[in-house]
Amino acid sequence: MPGAFFIHIFYAILFNMEKRLIKQITIALVAFAIFASIGGIVYLVRRPDATCFDNRKNQGELETDCGGLCIPCALKNSPPLSMSGTPRFLPPADDKTIDILFNIANSSMEWGVKNFSYKVTILGENGEKQEFMESNFILPHESKTFLLPQVETGFTPKEVQVTVDFQTVVWAKAVEGLNLEAGDPFVLSNMKITYPKASEYTYQAYNPNSLNIYTFTKTLRPGMSGTEVNYLQKVLALDPKIYPEGEVSGYFGKLTEAAVKRFQKEYGIRNTGEVGDLTRGKLNELYGKKPVTHVQNIYTFTQTLKKGMEGEEVYNLQKVLHWDPQIYPEGEQTGYFGELTEAAVKRFQKKYGIDTTGQVGPQTRAKLNEIYAQQAAEGEGGLEPYEASLKIEGDVFNSTPFNWHEGTVEVIVCDTQHNNLAVGIIPIKDIPANKSIPFVIQWYRRSFPSEVTICEKVVNVNILDQDNAFISSP
Repeated sequence: MPGAFFIHIFYAILFNMEKRLIKQITIALVAFAIFASIGGIVYLVRRPDATCFDNRKNQGELETDCGGLCIPCALKNSPPLSMSGTPRFLPPADDKTIDILFNIANSSMEWGVKNFSYKVTILGENGEKQEFMESNFILPHESKTFLLPQVETGFTPKEVQVTVDFQTVVWAKAVEGLNLEAGDPFVLSNMKITYPKASEYTYQAYNPNSLNIYTFTKTLRPGMSGTEVNYLQKVLALDPKIYPEGEVSGYFGKLTEAAVKRFQKEYGIRNTGEVGDLTRGKLNELYGKKPVTHVQNIYTFTQTLKKGMEGEEVYNLQKVLHWDPQIYPEGEQTGYFGELTEAAVKRFQKKYGIDTTGQVGPQTRAKLNEIYAQQAAEGEGGLEPYEASLKIEGDVFNSTPFNWHEGTVEVIVCDTQHNNLAVGIIPIKDIPANKSIPFVIQWYRRSFPSEVTICEKVVNVNILDQDNAFISSP
């Protein structure tokens, strides 16, 4: 039976080989599982931050990535930004510049645009075309009016077009810790308008080079030349009746001498044609640097204020109380009515014979309004012609817990029929948390009616930009 023996041996060898193979496969699988686990742990620890720039469905997305930051794909595919109305421009302030206004709405409730670019196209009546790019931001669920003041054109404009470059849109949420549902975090207050003083001649006739302050120190006479003669000619040219030729050469010639004599006659000074002590004094009075005076804004108090309250009127109360160091020596201006404010109110009440309750009731409120409305009125004065043709000033109150590096105050000025007249923008820097800072917007060489209103005002601070916020004091 040798054949049966060899068959038995063959099956025995085959059985042993299968056991060995199964054992080897098992060992390999176990080793693979161990190495895979180690590799998985290393990946989880050291993997890079998630990114949506790979344009692949690899982070649990319902669809492939839309590119950009990790934001809802709908923001990228169908940005909720839309032009509201038609861009418009205000009548030229002169032959070279216009003010442009347009509105963009962001319908997203959560997301704002930290930065985006847009193209402005100005079309002329004779086929002229001018294009330029600008950038800005827009907050969540905001309908924002964008202002571009004094845009130089060089031709008579017919139409303005604005196109958003959606490739540049950077979506973001507000800095953590801000509650936009509580309302606008920046409040404009104590705003007032100052008009030019009445004048016999029109502002349009002024020389644009005359907006500086000039101080005269020398006796000036015919035949002389130099900087002060140049300044003399500039300020004399402000009044066409005095110096109709308006020649600014820096040389004191016959025309300048005649203008000086007219100036002297206008102000009752002996007509010598030379700039002596009296003439120089009058020139410095009119066109030299004015002494700096503290002009207080008008503060009107309307509420009963007491300990534990907070807000803009509390801040204004602290501000006016601090003007008298004996009443409020600490001078803390936080917008919160605490113990220091209560003590200051009591000192104020004691000084003016009011019951020392520490609360701002009807009597205390009336006294505050009487004092600070009167002082403000006494401090107000019209603008000199070389200062401005209109000035708007006020305060910006930052109710957020953050300081901000920069922002802007923007206003639209209208006539009494609410027709837009001009736009104004002023940058503001280092905006402190829970405090106010002053601002001033001025227009030069611009004709305004005798009465204007502020028909739109806003503070624009990019609260979507982490780099614009800082905790420490500036």
